[in-house]
Amino acid sequence: MTELITVEIIGPQLALVTLNRPERRNALCIELLEALCDQIEHMAARKTARVLILRGAGSVFSSGLDLAEASNADLVHRSAESVSRALQLLRNTPLITIAAAHGGAWAGGAGLMAACDIVIGSSDLKIAFPEARRGLLPALICAVLSLKVREGDLRELFLVGDVIDAARAQQIGLLQHVVEPDRLLDHARRIAESVLAGGPETIVATKMLLNDAYQPTQATSLQHMLQVHLGARHSPEASEGLAAFLQKRNPSWAGSDGE
Repeated sequence: MTELITVEIIGPQLALVTLNRPERRNALCIELLEALCDQIEHMAARKTARVLILRGAGSVFSSGLDLAEASNADLVHRSAESVSRALQLLRNTPLITIAAAHGGAWAGGAGLMAACDIVIGSSDLKIAFPEARRGLLPALICAVLSLKVREGDLRELFLVGDVIDAARAQQIGLLQHVVEPDRLLDHARRIAESVLAGGPETIVATKMLLNDAYQPTQATSLQHMLQVHLGARHSPEASEGLAAFLQKRNPSWAGSDGE
């Protein structure tokens, strides 16, 4: 069976972590998210790396939550909790996390990217948050993005739901760097090497200092947003939106001309 997460040590204290589900455009299924969390916790505990670069195999970084799995009522809670755990871990792990995103990052995939300490995007990267078109609330990723993106820009991302390019994503704070696709990994490694030049304990303390300085409010915490997310997942619009997506048709509220 193909490993959904692969880990390669590509330099002293530097790990390359790959979302390895390219046939499904790295859709975030429970097994993949749990494997990602297990690998991060293992590296942090064993101190096999100080910095990790997170990327996606295939044509895109991640297409977001596996909606086929998410439409299974028996898996709703576990799916949501696995997303919440991954977002919290990327933010709170003592490892410095660098996302190297290419092709596309949608919904939860973009949230996973944004949860990293530093985000580098290729010039071909497209980002979108189409949750409202599926009858879903972007509650969990709101807890992450609200710490990085201005209110007006976040309202546009979530309410309009249109695709933005890498230049726009950098302008609003989702990306720190934009490079050509063939330079993406090399640039991520250069940033990682600069991080590794810092004192090991000092770098970790600096990350925790920044986490304390940019704390979510109780209303935007992942714990609260998990409950909001779960409440919305049981709504009639969520049921219709997911069914429409899986059946490749317009949801009932969109009409024949809707997306």
